[in-house]
Amino acid sequence: MYYACYYAVTALLLTHGHMAYTHGGAKGLLGKYFVITNIISEEQNKLYGKLFDLRQNGDYSDWITIMEENIKPLLEPAEKFIAEIENLINKNS
Repeated sequence: MYYACYYAVTALLLTHGHMAYTHGGAKGLLGKYFVITNIISEEQNKLYGKLFDLRQNGDYSDWITIMEENIKPLLEPAEKFIAEIENLINKNS
């Protein structure tokens, strides 16, 4: 889920002339150009942040197990996040 959202965010940034060089950079630029300006809601930004943190912990923390019950509730909101980003990209095209 995280990577699907990350690549959607990256595409959105690129369509607006912004380039992120890291995952954290993409998160920061999303906030700077789309959350602060109320184009992306704070709720959607929090979802992206949660997915970012889960990915960080899953990839870099020792002895962590991410359970299905922690992930499953995020699927529908992640799909909506991606759909919203897709709509923003289409508006800019």
